[in-house]
Amino acid sequence: MEEGMEIIASRKTALLIGATGLVGGNLLERLLAHSAYRRVVAPTRRPLNVRHEKLDNPVVNFERLGRDASVFRCHDVYIALGTTIKKAGSPEAFRRVDYDYVIQVASLAHTQGANQCLVVSSAGANSESRFLYSRVKGEMEEAITRLDFWSVHLFRPGVLLGNRDELRIGEKVAAGLSTLVRQISPTLLGDYNPTEADMLARKMIEAAQAISPGVHFHGAAELIKA
Repeated sequence: MEEGMEIIASRKTALLIGATGLVGGNLLERLLAHSAYRRVVAPTRRPLNVRHEKLDNPVVNFERLGRDASVFRCHDVYIALGTTIKKAGSPEAFRRVDYDYVIQVASLAHTQGANQCLVVSSAGANSESRFLYSRVKGEMEEAITRLDFWSVHLFRPGVLLGNRDELRIGEKVAAGLSTLVRQISPTLLGDYNPTEADMLARKMIEAAQAISPGVHFHGAAELIKA
């Protein structure tokens, strides 16, 4: 851990990757409002349409993330990157976003002194799964835990609920069905319960403030409103 990047509970710098996504947008809003953070760094491909005195929004090329490693200097790194195979265009492109970019960001942040890493994964993540999506998520989780952060929090939400910029028909159908099942029996789906994106963002920030060492997994059953 770099000198000056000690484990602290306030006056922190947060690094947010994925600020333009559903969960990332909620994280950005909450991080900017949170008193523990005096600075929020949110690298994106294109400038955000957000202005705030705490916000630093460098424009980066995700194919060349290491060109300016100092961008990734922080105390807590939040990673909310994710796509679908359909949107990415191929299994290889999907893996590049959901594995390569995630691990590159986490590695750079760790090298620059980050002590906590909080990552959005998925319900069913398993490196031995026969399903590509779940397998890549599981491999990503295993790689993150090998980076030797002081604290790692891996969040495994169910189908994400919230207002997206793009329409995902499959997710909307799955969310509707799972919400109906939850209304009938709140415990039936367990860690496959649908997850409100804003609640996930809140739980991630709460986890960071707990300053708890080790590796922690948070399933969808933990990410619903109490």
